[in-house]
Amino acid sequence: MNVSLARRVFLLAYSPERQRLLSRSNLGATLQAAALYDLYEQGLIRDDAGKVTAIARRGVAAPDCDLAAELLGRITASERPHRWRHWIKKGDRQAIGRVGAGLERERVIRFESHRFLGIIPGRRMLLRQPQLRAAATKAMWDAVKPGRPVARVPATDAALAALAYEGELRVVLGGRERRAAKGRIRELEAGLGPVPEALRKVVRDRKSATSGAGV
Repeated sequence: MNVSLARRVFLLAYSPERQRLLSRSNLGATLQAAALYDLYEQGLIRDDAGKVTAIARRGVAAPDCDLAAELLGRITASERPHRWRHWIKKGDRQAIGRVGAGLERERVIRFESHRFLGIIPGRRMLLRQPQLRAAATKAMWDAVKPGRPVARVPATDAALAALAYEGELRVVLGGRERRAAKGRIRELEAGLGPVPEALRKVVRDRKSATSGAGV
């Protein structure tokens, strides 16, 4: 099974104790950022003066991550190029369900109906392959360890840590951990291209809009 970056981010946001996803405020955007990063690393899209352009490449297999494939289709069909932030935000509400459906199809997770307090209907998420979440968590923490040379951190692990940080997945990076990791994250991001910074700006803009609406 292909454990794409988007799927790894999804698993990081899952709480085994609470049997559901946490840190959902920016999770859809973070998943789309992960899919964009995979497309960028695979050479299927490129950065043109801050905008995303699809690259036609013969002999390169289509992404087997549903979210990445869907994003690539929309980028390719777009009449004009858009900035990275546009593709991170556009349709992000559907991203969680799309990635979750793929993981359910691959039998990584399953959903189970239940009643809270025996009355209120709900749905819990059960992790059928906990080793995949454990591996993603370990990769993220290994990437943020300050003593490890950045050059020795696999790019996908560096991206996993950077996106978890910028997407504010506090289920794995709480306030204290975020403060301790900030400098290391900036070091990792130096070699990751435009996606982490674009996600940071999306999250920042949403916070500003929310605080402005509350005034």
